[in-house]
Parts: sequence; structure tokens; C-alpha cells
Amino acid sequence: MPIAARRSLVAGLSASLLVAATGCGAGATTTTAGSSADLKPAPAAQRLDKVCPATVVVQADWEPEAEHGPIYNLVGPGYTVDTDKKRVTGPLVIGGKDTGVKIQVRAGGSAVGYQTPASEMYIDQSITLGMVTTDSAIQTVGKRPVTAVAALMKKSPQVLMWDPKTHPDWKTVADIGKSGAKVVYRDGEVFAPMLVAKGLIKESQLDGSYDSSPSRFVADPSIAQQGFATAEPYIYEHEVAAWKKPVKFQLLSDVGYTVYPEALSVRTGALKKLSPCLKKLVPVIQQSAADFAAAPDTAVTLIDDIRAASRSRPG
Repeated sequence: MPIAARRSLVAGLSASLLVAATGCGAGATTTTAGSSADLKPAPAAQRLDKVCPATVVVQADWEPEAEHGPIYNLVGPGYTVDTDKKRVTGPLVIGGKDTGVKIQVRAGGSAVGYQTPASEMYIDQSITLGMVTTDSAIQTVGKRPVTAVAALMKKSPQVLMWDPKTHPDWKTVADIGKSGAKVVYRDGEVFAPMLVAKGLIKESQLDGSYDSSPSRFVADPSIAQQGFATAEPYIYEHEVAAWKKPVKFQLLSDVGYTVYPEALSVRTGALKKLSPCLKKLVPVIQQSAADFAAAPDTAVTLIDDIRAASRSRPG
């Protein structure tokens, strides 16, 4: 999800890092102190080594973040991090047990020049799964068709947000539409024309100049702006030094933007070949999502470590 400075991560992270730097420059890596040799094998139903690629490669849609927790939760001890490319590779585990293959999770966003996961999947066909939101899949179906095989979330966290001090009367997107205020969004986002078609905002209000920076919102709090419920409200209140106060928002899923965000997808042409793998891998991912919801700390700490290692890498 291409937005500015996604939250550092949820509160309560362990202060100690699991990774220690071992290199710098191109291909710099970090590695954990743990060892995959200590892992016990997963039950037969969760063993993937006979049906899946030796390394299951997952292309994320943005920088490492807690929304990707169910996938990072699959990364076991003894993992390595490529700090240049923001990739982590390690044993693919479920419930702390080895499935017999590795997993590599690749960051999106700046790590891939802001290319979409679907684009990356067709550039590099070693990618097994990509995180592709429904509307993006529709947009690329002509040249880069993908098929969703698992959804990590039921609702999109996409929102329109505003300053409650400037607009104390705004409660919904419809209120924004009645005001005539500019709605700043990233050009190409499907939700914007959808809101116009539903009569919730006017076409004259649309401003497709959003560049992921908070500077426009800070300088002109009269606008409404796109964001994510899982990111901007926290970021703006706690991390944007020039703002440091609450924002209000409405989920676009509440007004008809019904998509599966970050749906795990395969290249449509590879679906048949990957089906034996997916029959076992998808239930493993679903279990990982349940495990992450119940106990997120390990995966969230890994995500934080990847981001910290990438930020602090020597030149």
C-alpha cells in the first residue's frame, strides 16, 4: 500500500533486536543468532517439500509492516536479511515447526522502485505469490493477469481522513462531498471515481496529486486526504513532528469500496502448475494468520528488525 512512512509498528515491541549486522554495501545481509537446525518437522499435512518450490517467494506490496504479519510469521529462526533489497529468507515454519521449504519475503515500495506486485511477478517468475488488491488485479488483467488464492483481510483499511479541528462537522465521506473541499488522492486509485459515481463527492473536488508525503495535509488542513486506518492516524498523531494531533477518518469499505486488500495471488498462467503446492500452502498461511492474530509479537518484532537493519546499514 503506497503511503508515506508507514507506522514504525504496533506498540509493545521488544527493545532488543534479533539480528546483528554482518556486512555492508551491495547485497549486505544480517542474520539471526537462532538456528533452523533446532526445528522439528511439521506434520505431514503441513510438509511442503514434495509439492512447493524449494523457496516460496512472496512479493509484498509495500515496506515491511504489521499488515503483512501472517506472512512474516512464517519465517523461522536462522533467517537472513538482505538489507539493500529488504528481503528476508529463512525456513518456512508453522507453529514453530519446519515445513521443509524456505520462504523469502520481498518488500515492495522503494525496494522495487514502487513497481506493483503484479509487475514484479511478471518480471521475475521465481515469485510464487504477490500481494495484489482486487482493484489492482482488475486494472492489470489485460497484460499481467493474476488469480487470488488467499485473503489476509476481509476489509480494506483505505480511508479518507481529515482534521477534526478544521472540520468539526465532518463525520462521513458524504459530509466531505457536501463541503466542496479538495479530496487529495493518488492518481489512478479506483476508489476516487467510485465515490464520484456514487454521488458522495463531486468530480471537481478530486485532486490526484497525493505523493505519500504529509506536507500537503500539514500545510493545508482544509483538505481531505487518502490514507489507511492502520497507518496514518497513528503516524500523524505520534510521528509527524509538524502535526502531532489526532485526525478523523471514515473507512471506504463502509461506503462501498469492497475489495480484498493485499490478496495473495499467483500468475494466472501458473495456477495449474502451483495447485498441488497451494492446496497445502494456503491452509498453512490461514493457520499463520490465526496464529498471528493470537500472538503477533514474534512476527512484528521480525518486521521491526528488518526495517531497523535496513535503516542502519553502513554505506
